[in-house]
Amino acid sequence: GTENVLRACCVLNIPYVVYTSSIAAVGPNTLCEPMCRGNEDTKYSGEVELPYGKTKAMAEKLVFEANGKKLNNGGKLTTCIIRANTVYGEKATFLRDLYLFAKARNNVLNYLEPENTERNSTYVGNVAWMHVLAARHLQLRPDLLAGQVYYCYDDTPRKGFLVRHQILSSTDPSIRLGSHIPYWKMWLIIHLRRIIKVLLYHFWKPQPFLNLPLLNTIVTTFSYETDKAFRHFGYKPLFTWQES
Repeated sequence: GTENVLRACCVLNIPYVVYTSSIAAVGPNTLCEPMCRGNEDTKYSGEVELPYGKTKAMAEKLVFEANGKKLNNGGKLTTCIIRANTVYGEKATFLRDLYLFAKARNNVLNYLEPENTERNSTYVGNVAWMHVLAARHLQLRPDLLAGQVYYCYDDTPRKGFLVRHQILSSTDPSIRLGSHIPYWKMWLIIHLRRIIKVLLYHFWKPQPFLNLPLLNTIVTTFSYETDKAFRHFGYKPLFTWQES
């Protein structure tokens, strides 16, 4: 899909592309190596394991290679990339599902990631604003933004379980933070479920469940700290954490 979009831009003489990527294009990798408050220049090696991350990494490569390509009218294509992590907002389905699950568990919101794990989250309005500014300045300052990558950021807390608890408890004060689910328990459940699924394949078609690569991603610190978007195109979050 990304390849077709880039090809169409060259044919139709559309000179600017802001590509929405994901931090999943970077990691964590198969060895669950952490990245603590890195930035766009942080070197992080290893193979991305989840299919979503692999496709995003492939798409990023195409976007980087397309930067500077000739258009049909003789001009050139200018591209940049914005990487988001967890994007939350008023209609985020994962927040609704978490709320319903907590209500079904006597208003208790348990959490899987360790308390020292960091993962950036960004409010959807701030992500949209960053795209608007990037698109505007890609035209005004193509020499600076061309071929660049930017992480989405605002002042949302980095501990995901606290973010979810604060958001849900602000709308329903009965929701309380539960206990940490240990890694070994989820690891065991994943493998037991896999065995049972094989044994009962012809009789039981279970709903998709957490897999091991996704579990490793959840429990691994993978965060960034950057001001590159501010330095290059003046990005400042439109909404504070309290407003979000």
